[in-house]
Amino acid sequence: MSGPLAGLTVLEVCDELGQFAGKLLADLGAEVTKIEPPDGSSARRVGPFVKDIPGPNRSLNFWYNNTNKRSSVLDLEASDADRETFRALASAADVVLEDRAPGALASLGLSPESLRAANPGLVVCSITPFGQTGPWAGWKSSDMVGLALGGPMMMNGYDPEDAPGAPPIRGHGDQGYNTTGQFAVHGILAALFHRHTTGEGQLIDCSMHEALSCTTEVGMPYWLYARQDVIRQTGRHAAAQRTEPWLFQSKDGRHLILYGVGRDNDSWRRLKSWWQSHGFGLQFDEPRFDAPIARQPGRGSPEAAEIMAEMGRFIAATGADEVYRGGQERDQAWGIVRAPDETLQDPHFHDRGHFVGVTGEGVEEPALMPGAPYIFSATPWELRRPAPRLGEHTEEVRAEAVRAAKS
Repeated sequence: MSGPLAGLTVLEVCDELGQFAGKLLADLGAEVTKIEPPDGSSARRVGPFVKDIPGPNRSLNFWYNNTNKRSSVLDLEASDADRETFRALASAADVVLEDRAPGALASLGLSPESLRAANPGLVVCSITPFGQTGPWAGWKSSDMVGLALGGPMMMNGYDPEDAPGAPPIRGHGDQGYNTTGQFAVHGILAALFHRHTTGEGQLIDCSMHEALSCTTEVGMPYWLYARQDVIRQTGRHAAAQRTEPWLFQSKDGRHLILYGVGRDNDSWRRLKSWWQSHGFGLQFDEPRFDAPIARQPGRGSPEAAEIMAEMGRFIAATGADEVYRGGQERDQAWGIVRAPDETLQDPHFHDRGHFVGVTGEGVEEPALMPGAPYIFSATPWELRRPAPRLGEHTEEVRAEAVRAAKS
């Protein structure tokens, strides 16, 4: 086994809310065993499915979120024997990761306190929508509801002229679940470091509601200190006042995001020369454009507004690739808004080996999925196993429980 967390043992009792945290640990080398009910985790019923045929082993969403894990079927709800098996496994584990409702495992005799009584070094991470305490502790949520209640959704949307009267929008993907999973892993690793120095495990109470409130950028500060709501804007950050557009459409119909223009005088000089060679921005030689602060978008500067408007005209007459590469050659943080098929063909991703082939039921060739966003020099990341079939490792795990109970 490889990876920086090799040798770490984790029991995961999670569906959609907590499975990404388990994936991150498993992909870093931990031995993560997913404990599932007889009909499987509800995450197995989330599409898309291979060839649009639902099945417990055919969810592509499940495949991505459960790489490098094992699966063991234990009926914790109905079987005393299976609960005893779980206790034995927990007695030898480093981490228990669960996303059941507050008190759910305790009602089965599997409270964090009882598990830690048998294994004082155990770290138990409970991920819930609203945390273990507070007036909303037992309330229900989802990825979308979490983004709404936590604050990020209110700051996502469109300029009024782009979509008059449009409501807030939700960003694509399971951003609520994934953000919470990342915070949970931070907490688990910190708790393991604490155990390394003291021998003491602990309970981590991880709330999606609170995790998402940490991602509201300027929204919270503006309200806390100025009692001012931010304004939703198309393709750029929400702000207290309208800012210049950063999203433009090129001659070939593609969109580009431009973050800043000519922040230093050298790049500004090179940008001007480029635009002017195409007949744009001839007025930018005027002294009023010389100061970097005057060119900075988001400050209400008339010069910045004029620059971005001229940029829009330049991009509308130019192909997206030419704009993207020309900007990068002049040290500008510009990029094309890409579709999934373009991302999969990105030579930079392939050069770094980012995408990995995942196999499973119903596919003749491996399905490409993102790998790790980091490269370790000493403990390389690897896809050790694809997402497990339901109950694939049950017998193996039960045997481990027997050995743990005897030790």
